[in-house]
Amino acid sequence: MRSEFKHWVPVTVRFRDMDAMGHVNSAVYLTYFEIARMWYFQASGLEGMKVKGKIGPAVVSQTCNYRQQVFFPAELDAGIRTTGIGTKSFSVAYEFYLRGTDTLVADGVTVMTWVDYEVAKAIPVPETLRRNLEALEGRSFEKVHA
Repeated sequence: MRSEFKHWVPVTVRFRDMDAMGHVNSAVYLTYFEIARMWYFQASGLEGMKVKGKIGPAVVSQTCNYRQQVFFPAELDAGIRTTGIGTKSFSVAYEFYLRGTDTLVADGVTVMTWVDYEVAKAIPVPETLRRNLEALEGRSFEKVHA
């Protein structure tokens, strides 16, 4: 539901996003997730918390629900929000609508973890990131062990 999202990113459907059936290929939606996520992370200050090649976020899992076919040319509104923050992971949800409409075309969730890449292990989500995401969303998240 659009009203649950405060952060929106425009996504332009490119001709190269089409598959043999003439609609946006299912795998491309994960790229759309990534586009929305990177802009959201910029807004949260996450980029400044990473240590290139050493510490940062990693995708653990993703789900995508395809609600309606999308054809070129099209413009989408991508809503993204944090849905929960655990000790070592956090989840973000997405909803994609045809630009300026309430026509939902896809939605999904990505679970992220904060990783020490040098030892290949999850480490605690930085408290600064938690505070920034809470500020961005205008609400606090209960601490859970996940």
